[in-house]
Amino acid sequence: MSESSSLGRVVAFGGGHGLFATLRAARALLDAAAITDLTAIVGVCDDGGSSGRIRKAFDVAPPGDLRMAIAALLPNNRLGEGIESILQYRFPSGNSESGLEGHVVGNVLLTALWNGGASTHEGLDFLGSLLGVQGRVLPCSAEAIDIVAQIVGLDPLDPTRSSEVSGQVAIATTGGRVAKIWIEPTDPQACQEAVEAIDQAEILVFGPGSWFTSVVPSLLVPGIRRAVARSSARRILIMNLSEQIGETTGFTPADYVKSWCALFSDIALDAIIFDLDQTQGQWQCEQAAQSVGAKAFRIEVASSAATHDPDKLADALRFVARDLGSK
Repeated sequence: MSESSSLGRVVAFGGGHGLFATLRAARALLDAAAITDLTAIVGVCDDGGSSGRIRKAFDVAPPGDLRMAIAALLPNNRLGEGIESILQYRFPSGNSESGLEGHVVGNVLLTALWNGGASTHEGLDFLGSLLGVQGRVLPCSAEAIDIVAQIVGLDPLDPTRSSEVSGQVAIATTGGRVAKIWIEPTDPQACQEAVEAIDQAEILVFGPGSWFTSVVPSLLVPGIRRAVARSSARRILIMNLSEQIGETTGFTPADYVKSWCALFSDIALDAIIFDLDQTQGQWQCEQAAQSVGAKAFRIEVASSAATHDPDKLADALRFVARDLGSK
């Protein structure tokens, strides 16, 4: 950390609503000058809804999670709120022939920029600058990526049999257990700007969010993983509040940590933030954290059983970062 009162340069990984909560928390810290620089590194695996349709039609990165990250970093004022409502507006589904049914305004804007010649990160930088975004949003890779998993337990007649399932939507809603997960292509080109942000970071934040389809995918990109593994930054994992029916049915906090260890044995963690009301007690949380060399912090960060509160999360990140100090 650059100084005792500052968290320095922060990079947050993930996608969807989980990353949105983290970025809202980090934006508040940025506004308070507790963070000097903020970058979101977002997965590009979405294949459902508006993003999936755009990805298939225009051969571009799925824009949905990138759009949500931009929305999270809009200025915290009335104008920012108004821009967010427009950026997040979804055209109603129906029987009209406009072709806009189900699409989101921000997705269309990003697609227009990319289709007009801007690279993935150039389009994101331009839209962010235009909208007064606080921080920077980058993809983990400039090319769209597919997630593939081996799922055990889909066959009721043979519970031990594994099946290969492809796609974010299919994996997120699986009825079995994820035994193995990877990306295709297996070695996509990492976004160089994202690698540079990791190299310069003083804190790396992972999660919360859909574990196998939002938190994990960016780290499966070899160039991103290498950058994280060699980084001297403090690494903080924000623990999910509960299982996600489908991809992590039955998961306890310890199961999430075991999964991290199995997937990323080369990436140690310095801290794990557990909610104070996490179903497992203090001892179990501490044991889980120690298994990956991390310090457990049990702090009230939830606004409900399923969502993190950005204000509470901001306080937690500030406290944890100061407690960890500099490496």
